[in-house]
Amino acid sequence: MAIRDAVDLSEDQQAQPDTLRAFLTDQLSSAELRGALESEPGYLPELHAKLADQLGLSGWTIPEEFGGLGKSQVEACAIHVELGRALYPGPFLSSSVAAGALLATGHREACERWLPQLAAGTVAGTVAAADEAGYWAPGPGGVRADYGTGGWRLSGRRWYVAAAHAAGILVVPAITESGLAMFLAETGSPSLDLSRQLDLDLTRRISIVSFEAAPAVLLTKDAGAALARAEREFLIGTAAEAAGGIGWCLDASLAYVREHGESERLGGSFAAVASFCVDMLADLENVAAAARYAAAATDVGAADAQKAAHTAALQAGDSYRRTAVAAIGLFGDIGFTQEHDAQLYYRRAWSAERLSGGPQAHRDALAAQLSQSGPAKGGPRRGRISSGRSAAPAERPARQARRPSEHRRRCSGPSGTRHLPPRPAWSP
Repeated sequence: MAIRDAVDLSEDQQAQPDTLRAFLTDQLSSAELRGALESEPGYLPELHAKLADQLGLSGWTIPEEFGGLGKSQVEACAIHVELGRALYPGPFLSSSVAAGALLATGHREACERWLPQLAAGTVAGTVAAADEAGYWAPGPGGVRADYGTGGWRLSGRRWYVAAAHAAGILVVPAITESGLAMFLAETGSPSLDLSRQLDLDLTRRISIVSFEAAPAVLLTKDAGAALARAEREFLIGTAAEAAGGIGWCLDASLAYVREHGESERLGGSFAAVASFCVDMLADLENVAAAARYAAAATDVGAADAQKAAHTAALQAGDSYRRTAVAAIGLFGDIGFTQEHDAQLYYRRAWSAERLSGGPQAHRDALAAQLSQSGPAKGGPRRGRISSGRSAAPAERPARQARRPSEHRRRCSGPSGTRHLPPRPAWSP
């Protein structure tokens, strides 16, 4: 199947994220989200269980033979957009990435034991792969694995581990005498220590995981494919979440402008307000297109899937930050208060891409992949990798932005998105 045939959702598939949006709008208000963030787990276990039982989110991409729904990455991308729009704090993304990594190892016994539990939501999982700088790459300070009496033992430390506090299992790349291997460790071990890592994002808890001769199961002696899949699916998920966050910023900005008139902070200029909305919409469409392309490339096994994932993550990080800042400025003084929900999106925008090394990690990965593939024959020579706006990959370009007049009508009238959020609890 070609990427262009896999990138779009059918009408039935589009109903899935619509259902999730309605569910989260009803079940996770701003006040309920903030209350969950103050609780011990940092999310609402009851709501998480409902999403797993009623909508099947925990097993969304897990094959049916292991109790999941067997959905594609494109369908998962649409779900992560809605989770990002709501700033959902539960461990769906981390568990999905762990399940994908586990599947990629081909370890049948581990899959049969853990994937049904991950699909049912009775156990959460995560991948512990990032170094202190956030890079998902083995290095001198990586986790080591030694085999001795009692089996394999892991020693070392990993940073930026999402939802480790809620996870029952960790999928961990570690260095052995024969190279990089992939292991599975259970979090209940006394020789495995979790400490919360301070971060800007209040809606996603991350941890530092320390292994002190922690027992582990060897999944595969060659971790390359499993680690690449885990990183790719994590990047696609966070890029999709960014698209959801940008969508919230756009709709909340439109609602605020319609209710309060032209922003005083922008000098009452309609052109300035419209310009902000135009930029937000362009960012939303470009980031969503890049994430969908990377997901579709993964589904069809395209050679450029890893590159597409890094490109989507790089573009998403830059666009999300810019949009969050613009929204706060548009809201005026109230947008700078911690009580305003825009601050939560601002924090997520600045911290999400750090979980995988930040913009420089993506540029380094793209540069390495370009150097390995060499220049395209008969095509134009490529220039420097940029962190600014870029079109989605050539086979599935992003839609052209509307003309300014169309954007102004969109900004001054009802939002063209499917659902406009109700007036937030924090609005004056």
